[in-house]
Amino acid sequence: MVPSPPPCYGVIMSVKKQPPTESVGARIRALRLAANLTQDEFATKLNVSRSAIAQWETDRAGQVRDNMERIAKVLNTSLGYLVSGEAGSLLGDELALMRLYRACSAEDRRILLQTARRLARS
Repeated sequence: MVPSPPPCYGVIMSVKKQPPTESVGARIRALRLAANLTQDEFATKLNVSRSAIAQWETDRAGQVRDNMERIAKVLNTSLGYLVSGEAGSLLGDELALMRLYRACSAEDRRILLQTARRLARS
């Protein structure tokens, strides 16, 4: 007998996007300010210069792509939100689980799904 999926299985979250006028740099700045970080403090956490932060926030830098995952982690947001403004993106443990799942073989994925479904029922 095939186990029935957990209640959360197949739930579709609506994804809200920011207005198209908001840039990646504007989202970085807004999140940094919401975290109550100065550009200097933010730069220290990312091990970059304050001028790099200023350039990112004004969309004048080329290195922001290479640092997006670290920026998202420090600002406690998702990579999807930083890149496109998607509010329903995965973050934290959910993102880690998705990465682990994608790294598994087909058989291991099947086992992971069975285990997750069993845990969701308990």
